[in-house]
Amino acid sequence: MKRTAQGAVAVVTGAAGAIGTEIALALDAAGAHLVLVDLHPDGLEAVQARLSRPAQLITADLTRPDDIEYIREQVVARHGACHLLINNAGVVVVEAFERSERATIERELNVNLLAPALLSREFFPWLSLGRWKGGAWHKGQIVNIVSMAGIVPIAESAVYTASKFGLRGLMLALNQRFGERGVIVSSVLPGGVDTGMLRHEATHGGSPLNFLSEPQTARQVAQAVMASVARPRLERYVPYGDGLSGRLAMLLPGLLPSLTPLMSVIGERGRQRYLKKRGLVEVTPHNAS
Repeated sequence: MKRTAQGAVAVVTGAAGAIGTEIALALDAAGAHLVLVDLHPDGLEAVQARLSRPAQLITADLTRPDDIEYIREQVVARHGACHLLINNAGVVVVEAFERSERATIERELNVNLLAPALLSREFFPWLSLGRWKGGAWHKGQIVNIVSMAGIVPIAESAVYTASKFGLRGLMLALNQRFGERGVIVSSVLPGGVDTGMLRHEATHGGSPLNFLSEPQTARQVAQAVMASVARPRLERYVPYGDGLSGRLAMLLPGLLPSLTPLMSVIGERGRQRYLKKRGLVEVTPHNAS
């Protein structure tokens, strides 16, 4: 049966970013009651201005456990429910792992992995309660924006890779555990997405593997999220071909050192096309890192 977000209380993290904004707009159009979470209040206000109805705006730092609890407290105090949790917030630091600082390592792991884990735990009691819809009880759902870096490791973003491998593994495990209580767990795994974060990677020595295929738009990722709500699936790959090739490549991970140079050549051509198409200027060449 096709599910709907109409009337659902939906919490979206990283809501002021490009992908988060598109997710919020799509959920708003579907009739959801939105709770938008981000570190930047001005960004949240900008999203609110584009919505058809008022949303609950929560400014919070996902690296702080107290803020995670604060988010849950605020949502429950206002709505008394949470039916849909979208773990979208994410950060990536492009730097050589051996030169990285502890603070940046902890920030990537906290935002990309620990925060989704804690939010999923905090909201599980309300997700398991679900809601009455169409003459039946519908349990809640968690949708995570993971990454193709959760399948294929990216040497230039080692900590980001670790966080996304961990997030994917966590949600595969929670799918089994929460599924016993009827709570749906889904993940969307995009390849490169044309956002400010990708443009920074393109100009500052990020991995050419992000450009093996044409970068997707933030709206396409939001559409995959809505498809996962309507027809839940454990994992959706955006685009599907990247997911297929990535999973095939990881059947024999020992071959990655042999495959990566060829993939990097193909990806570098895509990166150069991307830079030219968007009029971007390279600051740090990929081979300079």
